[in-house]
Amino acid sequence: MVRVEHIALEKVQDPKLGSALKRWYQLCGQGGLYRREELGFGPLVGAPEILNGRSSVVATDADDPINYVFAFFGDDFAVYDDRNFVARRLAEIPDQDIMKVIISCFGEAIEARAPLAHRISGNFDNVEVTYDRIIFPTINKVSAVDRLVTLSAEICRT
Repeated sequence: MVRVEHIALEKVQDPKLGSALKRWYQLCGQGGLYRREELGFGPLVGAPEILNGRSSVVATDADDPINYVFAFFGDDFAVYDDRNFVARRLAEIPDQDIMKVIISCFGEAIEARAPLAHRISGNFDNVEVTYDRIIFPTINKVSAVDRLVTLSAEICRT
C-alpha cells in the first residue's frame, strides 16, 4: 500500500528540493509557470539539484494519463531497477497501485498549475521507503501544461 500526504512546499526536508524550488521561483516568479517552449529545459533541468538528482520529466500531452510518457530521468533514478525507462508510458509501471497514486498526484499538479509537494510512503520491492517529491508543471505556447518535472528526495528506508 502506498500512502500520499500533501505537504506545504516549505516542509520538504531535503536541501536539494529547497534549492530546486528557489530556482523555480527565480525563473518563473512567485506563482508563475515555467514556459518550456520559450525558455527550453536548460535553465530548469540543467541545475545540478535536478540533473543529478532523483528527477524525471513526464510528457502529459496524451489525453489518457496512463499514456503519459517518461521523457527524462536523472542520474539517481530507477523504476524497478530499470534505469532505461525513458520513452515508456505510465501504464508500463509494474505496480498498479503505485501507478494510480502517481496519476492522481500528476492530475493534481496539472489542475493546480503550480508546484506541489507530497510525502510518499510505501513498500517498494520489499523495502519500506518514505520520500518527498515536488512536481513542477511546465506550459506550452497555448498555456497548457505539457510536461511535469519531478524531483524526489528519500527521507528514510527500512
